[in-house]
Amino acid sequence: MNNTNIFTIQLHDSQEDKKTCAVSSAEWQNIRENSYSTLTELKKVKLSVFKEKLNLYHEKCRIKDDVILALKTCLETYKNTNVNNNDMIAFLKSKLCERKENCIAIKKSFEHQLTEHKNCINDKDDQIVKQHEIIKEKDNNINELKEELKKSAEKLKETTDLSVNYEKQIIALQAIIEERDLKISDYKACIKENENQIATLRDEVATNVEKVKSSQELVRNWKTHILTQTFNCKAKLEADLRNSAERIKKQNDRLLQYSIKELQESLSEDDSNEIKELTLPRIGSLKVLAQNCHSGPGWIVIQRRTDNTVDFNQGWFSYVDGFGDMDGDFWFGLDNIHAITKRQQHELYVHLVFPNNETRYAHYDNFSISGKNDDYKLKSLGNYFGNAGDGLRTHEHNIFKTIRYDAKNVTEYNRWWHHEYPTCNLNGVFDHKSEFGVWWCRRKGQYIFVESVQMLIRPKPT
Repeated sequence: MNNTNIFTIQLHDSQEDKKTCAVSSAEWQNIRENSYSTLTELKKVKLSVFKEKLNLYHEKCRIKDDVILALKTCLETYKNTNVNNNDMIAFLKSKLCERKENCIAIKKSFEHQLTEHKNCINDKDDQIVKQHEIIKEKDNNINELKEELKKSAEKLKETTDLSVNYEKQIIALQAIIEERDLKISDYKACIKENENQIATLRDEVATNVEKVKSSQELVRNWKTHILTQTFNCKAKLEADLRNSAERIKKQNDRLLQYSIKELQESLSEDDSNEIKELTLPRIGSLKVLAQNCHSGPGWIVIQRRTDNTVDFNQGWFSYVDGFGDMDGDFWFGLDNIHAITKRQQHELYVHLVFPNNETRYAHYDNFSISGKNDDYKLKSLGNYFGNAGDGLRTHEHNIFKTIRYDAKNVTEYNRWWHHEYPTCNLNGVFDHKSEFGVWWCRRKGQYIFVESVQMLIRPKPT
């Protein structure tokens, strides 16, 4: 009854370096099968422990019942034989107490063994959980190794394809090398022939050297004669160059007027709005956006702003060369405006659209700007007429600038013909908040902001 079978199973996990050890798939399969067999053995051990514990409990109960039955029979016999024998009763009571203490001791030992079995079972459960985790890690490693095998197979396939291509290229290069070898052999034969010709030519040169020495004396006599003639020709050429420069300048002026005249004639046919090609001296062909407006045909658009798609916050060279898209918003470029307006008087038409779709205009009859050396100064405007106000007059005779302002931790730029107290700014930002916005004139100290604007020029009719 006091004998107990204690089973202890120790599982030793081999700690292998997962990165350095390369294990085949068959070995991983054996590991998985071994781990599953250990789990089944652990479950069988656990079941056998529970069965043995149940048998012990039944044995204990049976022994206890036998003892109680024996005591009852003894007590009845003693009562029947000698009722008045108190000593015998006390003796039996003591024996009963001893039996009771023995039963309590047996019960305690059994409970102790039961707790030990429970602890052993818990340890086995923990080991089973660890084995499950190890199996999961092994499965993950197997999947990673499978992916690496796939990648290595793909790389191997790519390398084989490359090797095939390289072999084809090598074969083609070998054929080219054979052709080159044949050409080299032909060139060697040609070189031998040329060496023979060079030998004959050297003999001829030796004879010609003597002739050259005799001709050098004649050359010395001719040099003095040629120097006198070149001095006279140089003076004549300088006079011819001056005359040709004046003729070219007149031709360029005629060419510019003629090309602009053609542009006006092509536009006067219908109300068109399209991109034309204009020829300018020193610049060449130049694309311009030509259109008709309320003031007549033949206008060239030099600035257009309808929305905020094109950023007018550009640098100095962008304003000199021009930027944007002629299908949308753009700036034509200061160099191009100067090249068009420097040879002939031009009109300027400013078309303005204010909030609530209010349309106004400003017309100037003699618009021109200077060139790079004069910082593209607004040289003249001429007379004004229109209904938008003479907003550009204050900026006349002022140079074009790109000025940076820092106010309240905000950087603003003003790119316009600079004046200390401006009356318009058509290259600002659509913010409707300050003088850096897009506005024209003022009313009662308030900036009149613009929703869209176009600046157009055309030659002044004679």
